[in-house]
Amino acid sequence: MEHFIKPMIVCILISVTSGCGTVFQQSAIDLLYVKSDPPGAQVTLSTGVKGITPCQFELPRKAKLMVVIEKEGYEQVEVVVQGIKTPKKFLLSGLGNLMLDANELGALVDDQTGAAYELKPNPIEVKLKPKKETAQ
Repeated sequence: MEHFIKPMIVCILISVTSGCGTVFQQSAIDLLYVKSDPPGAQVTLSTGVKGITPCQFELPRKAKLMVVIEKEGYEQVEVVVQGIKTPKKFLLSGLGNLMLDANELGALVDDQTGAAYELKPNPIEVKLKPKKETAQ
């Protein structure tokens, strides 16, 4: 009897903690990492938030925004970042919902909270190109 108690407790804990993607992710917030070569470039998000590379930003997983990276003497780089429902997150979400018999309700919660999403591209890594000198 003693041999069955530990596995049973483990199974119960797994089934309780493995629900929808919201349980797996713990949050609808993701970290966006931005790096540049050379470092020290200014990063401006379309939300108005700024940073200097290398840097990171806390963003909603379902965000869609423009990231502008610029440094004096180099060409400006613009990158569109958006939350995308990824197969891995979708699978975890679906599996958890199936285990908890949450079905459509759980999928709706995951979609609304952004738990089934992740920011792409992430990290953003750019090699800045020197500006070309114009002949006058």
